[in-house]
Amino acid sequence: MDIESIALVVDEPIAGHFYWVLQKQDGGDCKPIDAAEGPMPTYGAAMMAGIAALQRRTDTRGAHAAGIPVVTAYLRPNDDPGPPTMH
Repeated sequence: MDIESIALVVDEPIAGHFYWVLQKQDGGDCKPIDAAEGPMPTYGAAMMAGIAALQRRTDTRGAHAAGIPVVTAYLRPNDDPGPPTMH
């Protein structure tokens, strides 16, 4: 992972409560830089909300983001993306 990489992690600390966390490498450690304010009902819902947070970060970088690809969707075929709406 290079210094500009941000990882999106989905965690389920309690069964049925999914949280997204954005982490950035700081030396040998990864430190959280943004996270869900509350739980989401499915892994898919948390993943999509985390992707939206990554997109907002990209949008705020403006001209500094030239040449850096923007994530628009992510889906692993075996994961349940959950309902299309979030509550």
